[in-house]
Amino acid sequence: MNKPLIGRILLTINAAGIAVGGFIADWTPTHIFNPHWPPHAKFHDGQTLSFGVLLAAFSLFFTWRRRGDRQTNILAAALAGGATLWAQAGAYLFPGVAWTDAEFLKPGQHLDDLGPQVLFELAGTIVILLAAWLAWPRDGRAGNSGSR
Repeated sequence: MNKPLIGRILLTINAAGIAVGGFIADWTPTHIFNPHWPPHAKFHDGQTLSFGVLLAAFSLFFTWRRRGDRQTNILAAALAGGATLWAQAGAYLFPGVAWTDAEFLKPGQHLDDLGPQVLFELAGTIVILLAAWLAWPRDGRAGNSGSR
């Protein structure tokens, strides 16, 4: 298997992860089915889940696109595939946020800790960087790519 194909496969795995991962994490009693969450918070959770699916679709589109500049396609696939992860990481910068609700803390956990989401954000970023590096055209055919 060649490097560009491995890179595109990794971008595809990442896209599947961001499309499904949010639902695995949030379609639970701690999030969308949490009776303590107000409807507006659930609205924003639904918005975030939908955003992840859309970004996954954009990432897949550019990952496997046969037209256009190959470098631009890979860059767009990587940025779309990372946007959800990086937005989630950026959420820690807003006032009053916590990685979970206090009622779901386990012994030894604190609201001011970095949550386990950080591991997914770091791992996802590493996968995206590796995938983009592998898929990046190096053969001087960065332009229109009817053939791969």
